[in-house]
Amino acid sequence: MNNQCQCESKTTEICCPVDEKLRKVWLLDLEKDHKPVRHASKEIVMKLKLLSNSHRIEILLMLEQREHCMDEIARKLKAKKSAVSYHLGLLKKHGLICKIRRSRFAFYSLSQEGTRKISIFRNL
Repeated sequence: MNNQCQCESKTTEICCPVDEKLRKVWLLDLEKDHKPVRHASKEIVMKLKLLSNSHRIEILLMLEQREHCMDEIARKLKAKKSAVSYHLGLLKKHGLICKIRRSRFAFYSLSQEGTRKISIFRNL
């Protein structure tokens, strides 16, 4: 019998143990080693979902030029204020924008993280 594993020229005992007890330990270790990868992939998917909406991207691009109040953003997007408020809330929650209160108005600007994300996506 050939003890070479098909995946990367490792012996079967190291990569895919045949012994039942060794296999259980190997599978547990495999799952434990994979948890950080799974966690990272979920974070990336969440960030991509956040940036997969054209209104949110437009908001970020507007704020890249200068700060805006919600009325300006809603008018430029031709969207309801409630929808714009929802998008602004998500972007703020994820640290991509900042909210600054001046008298009774709130102005939004791009955060450093938002600037970084925009530059990353421009280079794709």
